[in-house]
Amino acid sequence: MESQGGNIAACPFCIFSDPDANFVAEHVEFCHPEDTVGSLDDHCTSAENMRETTSVNVGSSLDYHQGLGGRYVECSHGCGELVPDAELYTHLDLHFSESVAIEDTEPTETGTSDLGQAQRAELGPYAHEKRMPAWLKKLLERGADSVQTSQISPDGRLLRRDMVENEVANVIPTLARLCEQDKSVQRAFFCGPEVNQIFKLPREGGFCGYRNIQMLISYIKKTRIQGHERFPGRMPTILQLQDMIEQAWDMGINSSGRVETGGIRGTRKYIGTPEAQALFLYAGVPCEAGSFTQTKELRAHDALYMNVAAYFRQESSLDDKKKIVVTSLPPIYLQHQGHSLTIIGFEIRDNGCANLLVFDPMFKTTPAIKRLLEATTRSADPARLLKAYRRGTAYFQKYKVFEVLNMRESPNVIITGTPGVGKTVHCEQLAQETGLRHLSINRIAKERDCFESFDQKLESWVVDEDKLSLSGFVPRIILLTYIPWQLLDAIEDEVLQGGYLIDWHACELFPKSWIDLVVVLRCPSTSILYDRLSARGYHETKLQENLDAEIFGVLAEEAREAFDEEAVVELNSEHDGDVENNCARISAWIEAWQKNRSESTD
Repeated sequence: MESQGGNIAACPFCIFSDPDANFVAEHVEFCHPEDTVGSLDDHCTSAENMRETTSVNVGSSLDYHQGLGGRYVECSHGCGELVPDAELYTHLDLHFSESVAIEDTEPTETGTSDLGQAQRAELGPYAHEKRMPAWLKKLLERGADSVQTSQISPDGRLLRRDMVENEVANVIPTLARLCEQDKSVQRAFFCGPEVNQIFKLPREGGFCGYRNIQMLISYIKKTRIQGHERFPGRMPTILQLQDMIEQAWDMGINSSGRVETGGIRGTRKYIGTPEAQALFLYAGVPCEAGSFTQTKELRAHDALYMNVAAYFRQESSLDDKKKIVVTSLPPIYLQHQGHSLTIIGFEIRDNGCANLLVFDPMFKTTPAIKRLLEATTRSADPARLLKAYRRGTAYFQKYKVFEVLNMRESPNVIITGTPGVGKTVHCEQLAQETGLRHLSINRIAKERDCFESFDQKLESWVVDEDKLSLSGFVPRIILLTYIPWQLLDAIEDEVLQGGYLIDWHACELFPKSWIDLVVVLRCPSTSILYDRLSARGYHETKLQENLDAEIFGVLAEEAREAFDEEAVVELNSEHDGDVENNCARISAWIEAWQKNRSESTD
């Protein structure tokens, strides 16, 4: 141990220093036991690399930890995590909750029964690392240890189960039971109980994003939803997940991530929502990413609470007064600055405050929770056991940006076509038949005041071009063909939840991951279309431009260019009977989509 500027003793493996050399020696013995023996060269290289990156104030080149502190310190609990110094107290407090001993319990009474901005600003302390240390790569290649155990099923059969070192099943039903017992909980909602709690291995460091991805995969594998075939056998390792993300980039999915990160294969660079989304889209899992930022009217974490609450309440009717609701919904991937979590639920307390219920991969399953997994006992202090899984305003208020990744439960369908082909008529009838919601983009554009001026020649409103999406050219022959970002932001929260019939003149500017089916309505008879547009009072120039668009199939061609060919269908809409036939076909597709999803989660 050398001194830093005088008599300050410094740890050779991290940035910790103190005037008391004995205290620093104790720090080394407690926090770096693996660094004092074995592959010292590897660790020294890592420590030196760490010192280079963590000794720099992150705020000087990155605005990621502004107001939160810009230096990293290693967790003194020994979990291997590098934590921003301003977050260390909260981090250690959660370790205390994690280590809750087995509680005194009381038997249950017989007969009673009582659920890219946040991450893009930095890549962590190893942002410039070309490869991780050899010892760490070997650890990740080997993965978590597993042992086989024997259990007797309720029907007397002997079952053999693989128990993985860092995976614990059936935690959600246990937490739901504890919320039921906690008198301070007014209502609580949980995702599907199939999600495993997965946490980091000792010494692995900051791979929280990958561990959260694994938790979502545990749900996908058990419920066998769309895309589960890409995850056969054991849980993919971190290195295998890195390969999948790189392969997704190769296919052009969120490929800007490769430019921003310089590549992640074999490194300890942080990943975030774009990488998680790329992986799942590559695997064929329908998912949507959304973000919440602070505004003058609403704090970011309040917007997050509202979104999560709406998500979990979608499977509970307003008349349902049950205190605890365990749904079949997938969990949610949550990213904030420097860390990610898996949201497994939402609760409202008697004092009016709200908490998100989460699996945090930094922290392992507590001994008390493990004891309650198969037990029929009651906890003497359920609130104490739940603390490690609760995150409230005190935790979230420090952050101004949040990103979420959801797996959708209902499809989104675009009904598009030239004005006059019957988009609104189709959407209104389909909404009645299927229960999906009709989303008229034209109406929302008017309500949100997205217009700049009125074109006297075409007698059409013009969208403010300063607000336009510029990802592709669209001819100006259709009214409101461009979609301003303001408008996309306005509908994002709703559409991300799925279950919408989107009524719009064009489709190519909607993110591909938002849409499951594109229906292009056609009217081959130009005389019929002419009569319809004339009845609307269209100016002759505007009318002719729309007829030309229909003759040349402009919207159908744009749909095929923007979406996969199998997701685009053309249906004729000339006569009254066409509406009935088209709606029947679209309703059958929606029913099949929902049936497939329902069967997967049964």
